[in-house]
Amino acid sequence: MGQFSCTQIEKSEINFNRLTLDFNKQEKPKQDDRSHSFTYQYEIGKYLNVGKNPKLDELWEEKLNSFKVYDEHTRTSSNYGNSLSTPKNIQQFFEECPLIKYDYEYYMFRFFIQEKYEFKQYGLIGLPQKYRWAYWKVITLQKGIINKKIDSQISDASYCIKKDINRTLISDVFKEESVILKLDYVLTNLASLYPKVGYCQGMNYIAALFLMVSGVKEQETVCVFAELLDSSFYMFNLLFKDDLPLLFIMEEIIMNLIQVKLPKVYDHFINYNISPSIWISKILLSGFVYLFDLLDCVLFWDYIFIKGTVLGYTNLIMAMVTIHKDALLTKDEADLSTFFNFQDQKIRCAENIIRQALVKPIEEKEIRRIMRKTDKKLDLVELFKFFGKEAFEKLYQKFSKGITK
Repeated sequence: MGQFSCTQIEKSEINFNRLTLDFNKQEKPKQDDRSHSFTYQYEIGKYLNVGKNPKLDELWEEKLNSFKVYDEHTRTSSNYGNSLSTPKNIQQFFEECPLIKYDYEYYMFRFFIQEKYEFKQYGLIGLPQKYRWAYWKVITLQKGIINKKIDSQISDASYCIKKDINRTLISDVFKEESVILKLDYVLTNLASLYPKVGYCQGMNYIAALFLMVSGVKEQETVCVFAELLDSSFYMFNLLFKDDLPLLFIMEEIIMNLIQVKLPKVYDHFINYNISPSIWISKILLSGFVYLFDLLDCVLFWDYIFIKGTVLGYTNLIMAMVTIHKDALLTKDEADLSTFFNFQDQKIRCAENIIRQALVKPIEEKEIRRIMRKTDKKLDLVELFKFFGKEAFEKLYQKFSKGITK
């Protein structure tokens, strides 16, 4: 999937509860923490008020502390397959992997490598904001991008990027010229790294969200976003290339799932000629940012990083439709755009949607079934007939030829 992995036996499904967040609490700066005055002023980075829970902090601190072992015993090559070379100590690791800068990020990486299944389960329970960016970096960490030269570049997409950047006012922090320049840096470098994708409207919203979570660390943001464009687990290269092939596949998947699981809603959409592009495309191409409260989008992205683009987006959208199924039966096409704009309505709904998505998530075999039955002439139908199977990776490389870096 383009991510680091190690040979291990996956654990059986365990029971876990997502912890409730208090949205009124916020991380306070230490008295001598002047270096974070900008991030505190704009409530970004570790001060982004996504919600707190002391039990969540304790859970993660205890887990990360369990990996406080600097010198490691020699591991077999299978245990570190496809990873960075085994670090003899934490200092050597930092030299090999400049994206990992703090001790707790190193422990986070060890957690991911050694207990990948549990790492993802912990993420579904919830992430403390102070560890969120480290979690996102680790779960997307790829060796290739670490050594890739990242610098200010000019690309064919520069004109479109500069035009859209001035409209990316998802937070007051983007009124700051220095932050606008960082967003331009991220998008321009991504367009240069992936010229076959270039720049597509919507990428600006996702990149801006990532910048805020990172505390406006532009190089790290490029690296995290790059994995989305370079991986069969995220497939953003197929979502944002010129003809948006993944968008149309996902619209087909979601509408078929609604037909099977929520037939009354599906019939209502058909009877009123409600096109999925009216609302699904806005969610997919903006990473939820266009329609949802910014802090809700952060929680959605925790889920997407863990589940991947197809299952992540699909489960969240299906959960949203399930929660609002009765209200949707009263809406026509004109009403729908307003109804789904939770941002303008100042409604926080991510926790309810994620909890619903965790109840009975969509399985890979359901997507394969839809692709086998569809009569739509879509570019990626043959690829998704193997979704979740071993052959999928090989076919993905074929469809992505010339798109990945």
